[in-house]
Amino acid sequence: MDGRWKLALAGGFFSGLLGCSSVQKQQPFQAAPPPTGTAAKSVFVPEPADDGPVKDGPLSPATMLTFASVWVEAVSQDPNKPAPERDRLLSQARQAYQEVLQRDPKNVDALLGLGQLYQVTGEMDKLRDVEQRAQTQYPTNPKVWAWVAVHRAQAKDFDAAAECYHQATKLDPDNRVYRIHLGLTLARAGRYDEGREWLVRSMREAEARYNLAKMMLHNNEPEKARMELRMAIQADPTMHAAKEELLSLTATAAGDVRTVGYQERQ
Repeated sequence: MDGRWKLALAGGFFSGLLGCSSVQKQQPFQAAPPPTGTAAKSVFVPEPADDGPVKDGPLSPATMLTFASVWVEAVSQDPNKPAPERDRLLSQARQAYQEVLQRDPKNVDALLGLGQLYQVTGEMDKLRDVEQRAQTQYPTNPKVWAWVAVHRAQAKDFDAAAECYHQATKLDPDNRVYRIHLGLTLARAGRYDEGREWLVRSMREAEARYNLAKMMLHNNEPEKARMELRMAIQADPTMHAAKEELLSLTATAAGDVRTVGYQERQ
């Protein structure tokens, strides 16, 4: 039971946007595995790693994107990485993304990967350019809208993020992850009724109300969270997580809201 009531998210909505450590990190632009056939000719060759030289030979775009995403991830996950190594990895990633785009200007994974790199390097103007370019070139690609939504939420523009997720759900109405992310983004914006409606479409009522209550706590609205937790317990009297959360809130002094596990990035 406990595994079901936790934030039912696939991807990194909270880990990437609100810093929640209980869900996996989203990689909307993750490249497909390298093909098994003959690789396309490429002038790009990654620099030798510390443990040995890289084998000679051309790299396919898929392989280049895989390398690049790993390098960007390595930098983003280790803020204490030495500057020379950080610069080397980011330079290689940038070169890989740019070469793939030169060979295939319509490669959406390379474009979004480059945008993610700009996020890591703090080149926000270039990131905005990538977002605009992606929305213009791929207006019917739900992955693009969801990717932009993540960055809008990171900028704490939750209404804009919700609009992007809403567009993603229109383009891919069967995608449960997009519906859940939309519901939680609406809740983060304080639009609880709308958020609840989307969450209930994608999970059990008790789970939806519990998740909504957790977001209300993050928004520092414990009274609303109490009401939502009571409704969650009413929907599922066996939901121990909601009972424990409600008990803790009841025992907490007014205004002294306990930490609920969210820590937004600045």
